[in-house]
Amino acid sequence: MKLQLTILTLAVLAFAKPQAPPDPAPAPPDPAPPPVPPPADPPAEPSQPPPPPPPPPPSQPAPPPSGPAPVPPPATPAPAPPPDPSPPPPPSSTAEPPPPEGPICECGYTYCSSVLKTMDNPWNEDQLSQAYCSTPNVKCDGESPASSIDNALFICLCDQPSQKIGNHLEFLCGCDKCLVVKPDYRGRCKTPPLAGSKGGKGDGKGNKVRGTNPLGFWM
Repeated sequence: MKLQLTILTLAVLAFAKPQAPPDPAPAPPDPAPPPVPPPADPPAEPSQPPPPPPPPPPSQPAPPPSGPAPVPPPATPAPAPPPDPSPPPPPSSTAEPPPPEGPICECGYTYCSSVLKTMDNPWNEDQLSQAYCSTPNVKCDGESPASSIDNALFICLCDQPSQKIGNHLEFLCGCDKCLVVKPDYRGRCKTPPLAGSKGGKGDGKGNKVRGTNPLGFWM
């Protein structure tokens, strides 16, 4: 009971004692003074007028023309269209012509009459006499050879370079003896003769009849 009274007494005293006022809030700091503006620039003096520009230099007189103005080149004409290609030439025939009919011989070969008379398709006396007398610059007594056909040496001539077989014989020379020598069986004289007579007597007066033929044989 005493404790309660004590508490009550303290409470009455507490309410009866005046309370001190709270401390006032601190005053806000004074605002900073506004910045002082810089002093204004003094008014600018009126500017001087700019100096006048210098006068332009006197123009140089144009040099006189050294000659007449060059004439422009003429316009290049348009190129003409290319011509139509010509058709290629027909290919040359390289085929060997067929062998002629009748007696034949191999082009470029020299033959003794004895060989010509014994070929598969033999030459006869009349054909050999005709070949003899149709040879240029050969002397014939009419249509008869001046030397014996048996000792005559003939050559087979052809028109085309690629031709191998022909039938054109020409008298080459008269031999003292016409030899057929292996392995090619070409005819040749035993001794170098003069053309036109058997045994190399020429025309009977010691003169050569034919000279050098186109193949280089001394006739």
